[in-house]
Amino acid sequence: MALNVTKIHDLFDQFTRMVEGQVQQKDREQRLAIPSHIGKGSVTRIQIRPGMEIMTTDVTFEQDMKLQIQESCQLFELSYCVSGEIHCEWSGKKSHTIAQTGNVLFLEDVRVCEEKKAGIRNQLLEIRFAPDELLRYAEDLTEKRKMETWLKHHRGNIDQYPITPAIQRCVSEMIHCTHLGTMKRLYMESKALEFIALFGESDGYGAVGGSMMLRRDDISKLRHAHELVQQYFEQPLSIRELSKRVGMNEFKLKKGFRELFGMTIFELVRQQRMEKALWYMEVARLNVGETAVSVGYSNASNFTTNFRKHYGCNPSDYVKRISQLDLEQNRHGLL
Repeated sequence: MALNVTKIHDLFDQFTRMVEGQVQQKDREQRLAIPSHIGKGSVTRIQIRPGMEIMTTDVTFEQDMKLQIQESCQLFELSYCVSGEIHCEWSGKKSHTIAQTGNVLFLEDVRVCEEKKAGIRNQLLEIRFAPDELLRYAEDLTEKRKMETWLKHHRGNIDQYPITPAIQRCVSEMIHCTHLGTMKRLYMESKALEFIALFGESDGYGAVGGSMMLRRDDISKLRHAHELVQQYFEQPLSIRELSKRVGMNEFKLKKGFRELFGMTIFELVRQQRMEKALWYMEVARLNVGETAVSVGYSNASNFTTNFRKHYGCNPSDYVKRISQLDLEQNRHGLL
């Protein structure tokens, strides 16, 4: 099932049409009752204003729900999974969301493949913003640039953020809101902004560009993580598995890794793959498809895209260049 989201508010509308569900509407609140052949439960959307909405999901699907969502607009989203399990893949990356965890994402022009398992109650809160709508809260140009720098850390990613008791309390108050009509919309808007402020505190807003305090033990763990990433670059460990192996929480692992080594974990994986790809083509003399598989890419086009970004040319052109050099060397040898 494919959805093309060109505006923040498209997701709810397109999903409603896709499942052919019935919608009850009152003011700016819409409640979609899931048809029985799809599952049981509902999805509620409150449109706060153009470019900002809040969605709450409480659904148990009859079969695995697999969606391909083309995010054709800029989207900043904070979500919290109360219960359930969500698998996402995008741009060669993966995320696995479980109960009592939260995600932050900042996406544009990317296709996200999302899967929710059948027979599991999925309870989810999502606060969806057009980034420009969020930036309007900046008091001046300096603050706006500061916010843009902060958001940029999450561009192109679906990142887990550290959960605090204050965030959990805020989520609970939103889900169990008893206000109605205009008062509910005002209450939910205020809580959504509180959620963003609490997330900003836990995410380091206000200290963007500053250094994370890393103890000697932290640095040792991060170097161990660096070694593991290099060791398993062909079949990378998930962030969750990597954090377990080195004994460091995911948030500190990702932030500390980027600060200590000047790159993200994903960027190191890609760098290792690209360096090994040259060896496979130059020494082992594998073709482009064989090389892609050998360095862990199931899709040759993704390998080609990353190779071109890294080296400035297509891998097929690189292979041709090697063949031409071999021919020239052979000619000189004969002469």
